[in-house]
Amino acid sequence: MDCGTVIGSVYVYDTYAQASPLMDSEEIDLAPIWKSVEKSVRKSSEVRMSIYRRLRTINELFRVGRESYSVYRAYDCMSFIARAFGIGNEYVEEAKTILKRILANKGSVTYYEAAVAAMLYVILSHNLPVSTKQVISMCKSKGHKLTFEAIRDSLTGIGVKYSLRDRVLSYIRSGLVKLFGDSWVTIYPEAEKFLNSLKRSVIQSRSPPILAAAVIYCVSKELGYKLRVEDVARAVQVSQYTLRDYARKLCNN
Repeated sequence: MDCGTVIGSVYVYDTYAQASPLMDSEEIDLAPIWKSVEKSVRKSSEVRMSIYRRLRTINELFRVGRESYSVYRAYDCMSFIARAFGIGNEYVEEAKTILKRILANKGSVTYYEAAVAAMLYVILSHNLPVSTKQVISMCKSKGHKLTFEAIRDSLTGIGVKYSLRDRVLSYIRSGLVKLFGDSWVTIYPEAEKFLNSLKRSVIQSRSPPILAAAVIYCVSKELGYKLRVEDVARAVQVSQYTLRDYARKLCNN
């Protein structure tokens, strides 16, 4: 099962009483209903609008008011992402809470987009070694349509803003903690100042881990710490060879 299976199911719902006359396990033959609706829709644009408004109301009620079939498929989607990148189940549980917040926002986001956005929020907030590009690329490789803009809009709707700069800083903070322990707090402000001095084009030219590792190396060198490239690369989990070439260029600038 993968993210492409996040779809909605058909509900029989009384929009006036706001309750379903059926138990979750019950089914009925909807063919006569659809034929009647199709006939009415073809005759009147007013009927089309009325049906659209009621279906939209039903959709919003089920999105927020109960854990529908689609929500469970969204949960499966998040579990699929977690397994693909070796992310623990505790992060999936946290992502479920974020998913509900996104769906309650009543935006135009789909369950699929909300599921991916929720997982990315957890990945970013906990600085897990998985990039946004990796997640989106993995979904696209499965034939699913997904854009960074859709994910960003999903998170923005609940007051979460994705920033490349924040992502780099999270890698810097993590690397400094591994290298300096509690002393990281005295070096971090200088690292942040160094990052702010870089042009936007420079920040966007490299992956967040590589840029963060290079900033750590340059700032540590300026402050008189004798760190080896190998140590910084190991702390941030990047290639020492890539870091060595890039750090030299960045430090000289």
